[in-house]
Order: sequence, then C-alpha cells, then structure tokens
Amino acid sequence: MSDAAARAYLRWPEGFVPFPSTECDQPIHRRFERQASRRADAVAIRTPSRDVSYAELNAAANRAARRLIPTTKPDSQPVALLLDQGYASIVWTLAILKAGRAYAPLDQRLPELVLGAMIDYLRPGALIVAAGTAKRYRSLAAERCPVIEVDDSPERSDPSLRSEDLDLRVGPESLACVFHTSGSTGTPKGVADTHRNVLHNVMRYTNSLGFSPGDTLSLVQNPSFSGTVSSLFGALSNGAAVAPYDLRHHGLPAMSGWLSRSRVSVFHAVPSIFRQLADPVERFPDVRLIRLEGDAATARDLRHFRGNFQETCTLVNGLGATECGIVRQFFVGRATGHDAMKRVPVGYPVAQMEVCIVDDRGRRLPSGSSGEITVESRFLASGYWRNPALTAERFEALPGGLRRYRSGDLGRMDDDGCLTHLGRIGHGIRIAGLLVDTAEIELLLAELPGVAQAVVHDFDDATGERRLCAYVVAEGGARLNVDSLRASLSGRLAPRDIPSAFVFLEALPLTTDLKVDRNGLPKPGRLRPSLANNRVAPSTETERRLADIWSVVLGIDDVGVTDSFFDLGGDSLRAAEIARRFSERYGGAVDIAGLFEYATIRALAGAVESIR
Repeated sequence: MSDAAARAYLRWPEGFVPFPSTECDQPIHRRFERQASRRADAVAIRTPSRDVSYAELNAAANRAARRLIPTTKPDSQPVALLLDQGYASIVWTLAILKAGRAYAPLDQRLPELVLGAMIDYLRPGALIVAAGTAKRYRSLAAERCPVIEVDDSPERSDPSLRSEDLDLRVGPESLACVFHTSGSTGTPKGVADTHRNVLHNVMRYTNSLGFSPGDTLSLVQNPSFSGTVSSLFGALSNGAAVAPYDLRHHGLPAMSGWLSRSRVSVFHAVPSIFRQLADPVERFPDVRLIRLEGDAATARDLRHFRGNFQETCTLVNGLGATECGIVRQFFVGRATGHDAMKRVPVGYPVAQMEVCIVDDRGRRLPSGSSGEITVESRFLASGYWRNPALTAERFEALPGGLRRYRSGDLGRMDDDGCLTHLGRIGHGIRIAGLLVDTAEIELLLAELPGVAQAVVHDFDDATGERRLCAYVVAEGGARLNVDSLRASLSGRLAPRDIPSAFVFLEALPLTTDLKVDRNGLPKPGRLRPSLANNRVAPSTETERRLADIWSVVLGIDDVGVTDSFFDLGGDSLRAAEIARRFSERYGGAVDIAGLFEYATIRALAGAVESIR
C-alpha cells in the first residue's frame, strides 16, 4: 500500500489550519499564549469537575511562573515535576517554561532508591510536588533544592500573583525539557531537548493528523512519559482541548467511560492501554483518531479497533523515540483488512525526518534488508543530560547541519518506503549458539485461537542451559494447554525455536508506563505444565526410575507417564542427559533416538523392558 493510500483513511476535521515551519522558531509557551489570546473562552482542559478555559489556564500558569521565579535561578538546572496526570501538571509545565526554565517530569511511582538516584543525577533547581508530599521529597532531595507543594484544583490558584504574560526572553534553542528513558539498558538516562525541536515534533503531528481547535486530545499516561509531549502541546499549540486521565487513581476499567464523557476525539496510548477500551455498542462516536506508539501493535489490535470504533475512525501506528519524536506513521481505516499482517508496520515518512536502515558499520542497506534504524534530521534531541559519552555514541554530526541518531532498534524497509519495526537490537536470543527471533515467535503465538498476548523470553534451567519460555495470557475464558500450542507452532517454526517452557499468566507484567516489563516475567517453576491429558502416576519400577530422571533433567515435579517428552520441554540435549543418567544409575541402556520415537515414559519404559 502506498503512503498516499494509507493516509487517505484519515478524516480531516473542520477548522484545520496547517502548522507552518516558521512557527518552530519561538518558545513553546509563546505559541500557546497566542492561542489563549485568540481563543480565551475556548476549553483548554477538560477535568472531571469542570472545563478550564484558555484564559484561565494561561492566567494560572502566569501566576505559577511568578511563584517559581524567586525560588530558582535563571541558569539553574531543570525543574523537576513529580505530579500525577491532571490540571496541576499541565499548569506547572507551562509555568516552568514561562519562567525561562526547563521542566523534567519524574515518575513518583518509582522506588525511593531509584527516584533519589535520579534526583541526585538530575540536580534540579526545584521540585514541584503534590500537596502533602513535601516531607518525602525534601528527604529524597537531601535539602539540596527547594520543594514547592502545589494543588490540583483550578479553584485554588493564588490570586495575589499577577496573571498577565511574563514576556521573558527565551530563544527557540533554549533547553525546554529533560525526559528520562531507560532504553534497552534499563538504566534511566535524561534526554534533553529544545523549544524548537519540541515544536517541530508538534508540527509533524499537527500536519499529518490534522489537530484542530475542535479536537480534544487525551493524556492518559504519567507526565514522565515523553509521549505526552505531542498530545499536550499538540492541543495547546492548536487551540484544541486536552483531557487528562489519572491512571494511577482511576485505573484501566474506568477509562472507557471517561473517554466517552470527556468527548475525546484523538486518543493516544501504548497498545496495552488501548486494548482496555471497549464500546461495541456505541463505538465511541467522538473518537476520530487513535494513535498507537511505544510498543508493538498486532493484527489482534486491528480487530479490536474494528470491533469498538466507528467506521469514520482512523488508527495510526507510529514510530518515535524520546530522542527524535515521531518519524514514521501507518494509517489504518476500519473497513480495511489487515488481519494477515504478522506485524503492523510503522509506515511512511513524516516531514524532515529521514529514516535509514544500516548495518553494524553504519552502511545503508538495500530495501528488504534488516538492520538498525537510524534517523537523520536537524531536529533531533540535544543529547543526554550530563552524559557526553553516551551522546557521542548515539548522535553523530553530518554535513549540512544534519545529525544522525542511532536508535538501537531493528527495522526493515520495503520497496515502497514502508518501515516495519522488528524490535530492539539485543533482544534477539542465542540458544545453543543460534540466534532466535523471539518477536516472530510472539507474533505466531498471539495469532493462535484463545491467545490474547504472548511474550517469549529466555531463562537458565537447573543445569545452567539457556532456554526459551513463552508467557501466555488467555483470551476471555479460553482454556489453553501446552501440547496444543506446541503443535500449532511445530508446523511453522524450527524445533529449536519452539519454547521449551510455557507459563500461563492472568496478565503480563507492565512497567509504570504500561509497556511489557520483560524483566518482571517470572522464571518458570517446577510445576507440571497445563496439558490436555491428566497426570498418570508411574506404576512400574522402570517407569518410576525414568520419572525421577525426567523430573531432574527437565526441572519438573510430578511428571506423568503419558506426558510427552517434548511438551515437557525436552530436546536432543536433554534426551542425551536422560540416557546418560539412566545408564549410570541402573546400568541399562536408553537409546537417545528412542526418546524421540517413544516420547512418553510409559512407551519408553515398555521399550526398555522389552530388550532386557
């Protein structure tokens, strides 16, 4: 499908005005202030209690900026925000920018040791915290910076402070924000960016998705998630409204009702949040656009989209990063069929962000080749906060004022320029010396009947051998078992690529930003896996001897004599170990090939006894 054909699915709203590139040459808050002047009475924030107008929001942010200025120096470090998603986080984001400072939202849900280390590394000029939490944060900051408590109510803005615009000198190249991302290492690092780059990212979204004054954009993730930037400023830079939803306090089950009540027209989230939305009757009549970014989208997400949203709604699967903003978009209409897709592409170019696929030496690869995704542009992030070595490693200067960002992600570019994201470099796993594409296995699993979600990860078994484990979440009330899943995979994967262990979970563990937390997956235990057959206990001495050895080698208790060697995670290496142990303990011979021919203890025991 061509780029033009993909974008044709989008329903453009009335009142759309293109965002000119010249508007990027100013501070972020100046564009907002002009919207507040032109659209003073229009809704800027939809809160659960009431709507807040542009004039009210601008006045509150000006007062907050005047409260902040005396406590911090103009050349001080970024101001840290430790607030839930809501009115206060929006007001103080604007206030920090208006005061000529940069904002650095931190996730207050993190463990105190982690959060304390991040505050120590950031060295903020001040901490903005919720009312009643100052004592905790003064302790974390070790009294090194002021702590300002703020209220989340629009009615409690301090009237003693002046409310007109401050008009401080802030240039487009001034530092605007520092967002922390863990990337593939798990170690948080701060990505620093300028006013110009943030506005250019807003411009790319505005002009590709048609953000307009009639829209209401969702804010459903914590302010520390960098993806919130495009929604917050995408709304407030275009005269639209923003609707914040505090997931920590209200939870996922209540989100569908909130989405309808708040009349959101542009919903933005990672796929794991999107999957919680359900309205098969009314189908969310106000939602014209769904943006999925931050994690892999599947054909199952497309079916969920078609079952819960209007014919006029468009889904956009995008690829971006904190270091570069949005770089690719793939448009899907409800009436189009993409069920055959293994991976939903991340699509086609956006303005002035060139994506290339390169090998490990940085050389461009031809269409159809898999390699690292790089981004070349004038509008990449400044670099990593207080980390020049990492900045030099990931960012490279190019001729003509361009720079290149090496993403650490794998991708493949089709002949028509459509990009498919293939996961992180380093997420490939070597089993017995061979590289296994776990993303491919996950996609095959997720398409099996009764499977809602699946993740494949490695683990070390009792012998220290690295093996694959599939973590599976059942769909609805589906009853899954290992033998049927293995049988479905056996015709589509090489034997070495079929997971040796399966763990069934109620839900996959998620990070605080609701992406899949691979580090939080439990290690497979010793419980017998869920199989179609019930356990049958050994009844002869040979069966008991074999069952004891299978239990040790396979790391599973209560092995049944009719259980398949392969369904229990057996392979050629474990077959050889079973044969060795049986010979050493009991003096008899077990043919390794026999373990493949007689794949249950009962059948194998019969074969052993017949040759004695």
